[in-house]
Amino acid sequence: ESGYVVIDVREPDEIAFTGKLSPNTHNIPLGVLAQYQVFSMDEDEFEEVCGFPKPTMDETIVFSCAAGIRSTHACNFAAQCGYSNLVNYRGG
Repeated sequence: ESGYVVIDVREPDEIAFTGKLSPNTHNIPLGVLAQYQVFSMDEDEFEEVCGFPKPTMDETIVFSCAAGIRSTHACNFAAQCGYSNLVNYRGG
């Protein structure tokens, strides 16, 4: 385990146009993240909705988007759910 999870909060069509940041990057569009409050879900529900295991509280979550605005919001949503190891990768 790497100790960190990279989550791209761009929309799927943006990622299709520009490509994924890396093969290990997960995608949760900001709208989905906010609407479903994914970080307050239990592990099973998170994995069902998001398609990958829910990050643990001790993992570092790196959020990325096109310019850093949506990833800032994603950091705030995760922080409200108790996550503290958060990185906003600006201009991803």
